[in-house]
Amino acid sequence: MTSKSPVRSCEDVDETALSYAEIKALCAGNPIIAEKMNLDIDVARLRMLKFDYQSQHYRLEDDLLKNYPKLIVAANERIVGIENDIKLHEKHNTTDVIMLSGSASVAAKFSGMTINGKTYVEKEPAAKALLEACKELQTIEKTHIGKYMGFDMSLQFDSFSKNFHLLLRGSITHTVELGKDAFGNITRINNMLALLPEKLNEAKDGLARLENQQEAAKDELSKPFHLADELAEKELRLAELNTQLNLDGGRDVEETAENEDVAEERVTPQLSGQDFSNSAGGYDADKRTDFGSDASRHDDEIAV
Repeated sequence: MTSKSPVRSCEDVDETALSYAEIKALCAGNPIIAEKMNLDIDVARLRMLKFDYQSQHYRLEDDLLKNYPKLIVAANERIVGIENDIKLHEKHNTTDVIMLSGSASVAAKFSGMTINGKTYVEKEPAAKALLEACKELQTIEKTHIGKYMGFDMSLQFDSFSKNFHLLLRGSITHTVELGKDAFGNITRINNMLALLPEKLNEAKDGLARLENQQEAAKDELSKPFHLADELAEKELRLAELNTQLNLDGGRDVEETAENEDVAEERVTPQLSGQDFSNSAGGYDADKRTDFGSDASRHDDEIAV
């Protein structure tokens, strides 16, 4: 760590290792090496873009072959289920005409609720029985407790939110979060059922979005890689430069061998045609010593 602010980023770091031929060409001021290094960067970038394009291409194929068909089928089934549940709600939803201050008012009539085998025709006892069923629930698993307006009712405790959920099952399942107010729970259930037409419109809008996304995926899948021509052109040029620089090492090996031969000729002594007898430490027959004569002469001097 230093007090100086760093001026380089990771993008500046190039891990490409230069070969002997590239270093030699760079030192010699060969302009081809600069072009080659720029092409290496461009080709690597274009290949990465092509890889991203192919990955997206494969994802779109999976979506068109698997995901979108399943989602569209599920959306259609949900639409049909909501339509059937709207009809079921309308069949059991009745109203009463109530006179208030001399004027008529229309109010929804409580259609009765069955809880744990007992049917309640009045709202207040039914609401209390529903709260009591929540208190008696001993499991977090979905538990069937009765019927309301033709819908099967099940209770389930959410251990995360610490709340009870009422599941009403017709053709599909609708969920209502229950509270501690007995009458408020009945109101929540009725409001949820009254909003089924709105849910139907949302489901149809969702289906339309899925179909639009499917068509957009088909259009995107038909588009080729828009940089394919540039990539092919630069790859071809890079191959030509690699051939010129002989990056396979063939010419460099030959030149290295020739340089070694020249160096060996300069270091090794030239022995061809030289008189070995005159060399240092050599044996000279003309200058040999007659050791026998010297010994006799020495004996004669001792005798005298």
